[in-house]
This record gives sequence, structure tokens and C-alpha cells, in this order.
Amino acid sequence: MSEDEVKIWVPDSDLPRVVVVGAGFAGISFIQKLKNKPFQVILLDKNNYHQFQPLLYQVATSGLEPDSITFPVRKLFKGQRNFVFRVAEVERIDTNAKRIYTNVGSLGFDYLVLGTGSDTNFYGLEAVQRNSIGLKSITDSL
Repeated sequence: MSEDEVKIWVPDSDLPRVVVVGAGFAGISFIQKLKNKPFQVILLDKNNYHQFQPLLYQVATSGLEPDSITFPVRKLFKGQRNFVFRVAEVERIDTNAKRIYTNVGSLGFDYLVLGTGSDTNFYGLEAVQRNSIGLKSITDSL
């Protein structure tokens, strides 16, 4: 790390640091399993909310309002000790230096968990891929 490099501020801790990228189902579930365990958990996501993706179709068809399927990340883990959330987008990872670089700074880690979601699988059906709309975000469903 260079002297002029911007670091993401997190509280100092002697605990092993687990950085989780992604506040989707995988990231949230993983962090819940670490509750009351001896780790400092840092969650990074580009949004400050978790969205319940299975109900995006309800938003698309006006069955639900967008705020009905989004939940603030900080509220999900309110009261969980040794937990820090930062809004950031990952730009690169240096596994040798155990450092993650984001659009807002860098952060060291002992363990790294990537839970950034998935791509839609069209099973080789090119016509379906050309003529369908994926629902991966609130924006897609509006």
C-alpha cells in the first residue's frame, strides 16, 4: 500500500477481518452465520439496501411498490457486534497482498467472500435472450 492511497475507514480490531462483497442472499446469509463469532465483518455493496429479487416481477406488474422489497442493510444487522457496512464498488482485488480496491478506497482482509450475484442463464436460447427482459434490479422492473 502506498502512502497516498485512500483507505476505507473501519474501526481498529484485533479480530480476523472478513470482507464480504455483495449484500444479496449469499452475502447476507453468510454474515448472519458469523453473528457472535470472533471476526470483524466488513460488508461492501454498491447499494445501501438488500433487495428481495424473487419479487421484482411484482414491482414490474405494479403488484408491489419498490420499497416493499428493499431493506436497509444497516437495519438488517443492527446491534451485531464487529459489523461494518460501506457503500463501495469493487474495482480490483490483490489476493497476494490480501487487499481489495474500490471506488472509495482500499481495505485489507484476512478472508474474502464474493457474493456478487449471478447472470441470467438463457440455456443457449438466443431468441429468448434477444427478446426478453431480465429482472435483476428495481430499475429493471420499473
